[in-house]
Amino acid sequence: MRVEVLARQGSAPQYLLDHAGPRLERLDQYLSDLSNAKVTVSEHRGRFTIEITAHSARNIFRSEKTADEPLDAFDDAYRALENQVRRLKDRLRKREKMSVRKLEVAAEESEAEEDEVSPVQDTTIVRVKTHSLKPMSPQEAAMQMEMIGHDFYVFENAQSGNTAVVYRRKTTGYGLIEPKTE
Repeated sequence: MRVEVLARQGSAPQYLLDHAGPRLERLDQYLSDLSNAKVTVSEHRGRFTIEITAHSARNIFRSEKTADEPLDAFDDAYRALENQVRRLKDRLRKREKMSVRKLEVAAEESEAEEDEVSPVQDTTIVRVKTHSLKPMSPQEAAMQMEMIGHDFYVFENAQSGNTAVVYRRKTTGYGLIEPKTE
């Protein structure tokens, strides 16, 4: 990862440069695709503000903290950035564990095993959730889905008035499923 330290007024202290580089490179343990990090130092009325921005292939992480000492501000900003990266890694790991493709493969394997033992398949519903449908745009539904951390979100499309589903695609972006009434 390339680490760049900039100062808005004057130059960044050398001890901050020595402290920031190794700490930011440790973020690679969470996400290996972090390409670069930029640390911006500014001072206003004796207080230091540190802004850290890290870029990965698909995400930008940003944290800004202010303290009386530059190292304290950096450490606070680094902890906040580290939490963001860790949360994303956990989210990706959970998504990988619950991948639909993996579930389909597991279901096929279990069906093959059940066929040898018993021809009856288990179709027991183990959980039922209720959800009130609110009229909203597909973009707003995608944002709601991301906020709750699910792979899909059921809503009432405000434009058409129909029940719709927005979902996260495996490759990139989102998909929208709307029933066609005939």
